[in-house]
Amino acid sequence: MDTELYRTFLAIADSGGFTAAAQIVGRTQSAVSQQVRRLEELLGQPLIDRSATPVTLTEYGKALLRPAREIVDMHDETMALFRRKAFEGIVVVGVADAYVNRILKDVMTEFAKLLPQGTISIVIDDSLGLSRRIANGSVDLAFVTEGNCPTRGPVAFTDRLVVVGPAAVDLSKVDPLPVAVWDERNQDELPLVAALEAMNRRYRPVCVCRSVFAQHQAVTANLCVAVLVEGSMVAGERAYLEADGFPVMNHLTIRLERSYAKRSHVIDQLEKHYLDFFGRQDADRSAKET
Repeated sequence: MDTELYRTFLAIADSGGFTAAAQIVGRTQSAVSQQVRRLEELLGQPLIDRSATPVTLTEYGKALLRPAREIVDMHDETMALFRRKAFEGIVVVGVADAYVNRILKDVMTEFAKLLPQGTISIVIDDSLGLSRRIANGSVDLAFVTEGNCPTRGPVAFTDRLVVVGPAAVDLSKVDPLPVAVWDERNQDELPLVAALEAMNRRYRPVCVCRSVFAQHQAVTANLCVAVLVEGSMVAGERAYLEADGFPVMNHLTIRLERSYAKRSHVIDQLEKHYLDFFGRQDADRSAKET
């Protein structure tokens, strides 16, 4: 199927209208409308509710959003892979969004120390998405969570999945407990639900945040708690642990995955450097906790 059909569909979904989408994709409004109808015909379901202003997605359209983005991203990254083969100084490093706050600055700083003349390209995605990018060679190295995707790389560091709440307001005893959730595909909230049911605690989803950044914003706005990575907490947050009546939700192992689509001594060096650096950090962190 023509990836441009998906690209046009996403432009409508993101902009909320056919006119704005036409400007985004560089086509006439009539051409955009025809492309959407063609996509609907191919899939056999209506994707856009044209009676609403701005236009809205049908349930079929909402279901298509994530796979459409993956298809377009995969196409763009595959094309970029072939365009960048001559640029050996560029290294593409992926960081799972759950660990951006913890490691992204170090990922870039350590790259600059090791390869001051090189260029780093950062890709932020969830672990499954990064695993796919590693497989197709569009990402050279990626920090991903073991268990969330196929992994075979060495362990880079460990962390914990905990209930995180605002530091300024104690929400641990609020009934029902206000919670930020992802959506039906995210599994991180399941341990929290099980723990709350075991404690006979009620909970109430107060917002749906489909990004880790948005969940942190909801917590620091004193709205709710969320299940987040302990090492990625930001100012204004604190972990709700056993003293607050909450267990650790999960122990995490983060691995550094490597693509072998491009053989490079530079990537070999960077892989070893990251493993040494984050391994030392992890050992120091464990020593302080004990």
